[in-house]
Amino acid sequence: MMSGTIPCPMLTVRPCRGLVDEKFQVVVKNLPPGLKVTLHSLHQSEDNDFWEAFGHYVSDTKGTVSVAEDVSVGGSYQGTEPMGLLWSMKPVPGSRTGLRLQKVDVHTPMVVRISVYGGHVSQGFRKMAALAFADVERWYMVPGVRRVDIRESDVKGTLFIPPGD
Repeated sequence: MMSGTIPCPMLTVRPCRGLVDEKFQVVVKNLPPGLKVTLHSLHQSEDNDFWEAFGHYVSDTKGTVSVAEDVSVGGSYQGTEPMGLLWSMKPVPGSRTGLRLQKVDVHTPMVVRISVYGGHVSQGFRKMAALAFADVERWYMVPGVRRVDIRESDVKGTLFIPPGD
C-alpha cells in the first residue's frame, strides 16, 4: 500500500430497510487504525431540499468505526449517538430559510445516503468523493398497513389498519 492512501473501506448499514424510529447499525471496517473519518447522511426531501448530518470519528485499533458504540468527536452531533445521522439532520448550507423536514407521502420511504469520507470534514461534501456509501430506506408504515381517511360531520381523521394475521 502506498503511503497516504486509504484502503477500500467497507461500510455496512443494518437494517438497510426499517421503520424510521428503528435503531440501525452503521459500521465502517478495513480502515487504518487511528484514522480520522467523517460519516455523513444526506436526504433529498419531497420538496427537493437537501438535508444532512455528519459525525467525526477516529477508527479503533482494529480499523473499525461503529456509530452505535463509538464517540462522535465533532460534527452536527457529538457523543455516542446511534441515530445521530438521522435526528441531527439540517438543511444543507445555502438552502431556503424556514425549512421543516416532513414526510408527506407515508407510503414511500425516506431514502438516506450514508457516506464515509477521509478526515474530519464539515462542509463541501458534494464536491468530494466518498470512500464508500450505502443507501438506506426508513419507512413510516410497515408493509400491508391500510390508511383510511375518515370524515364525519366536522370530524376528520385517519385510521391506520394493520394487516390481519
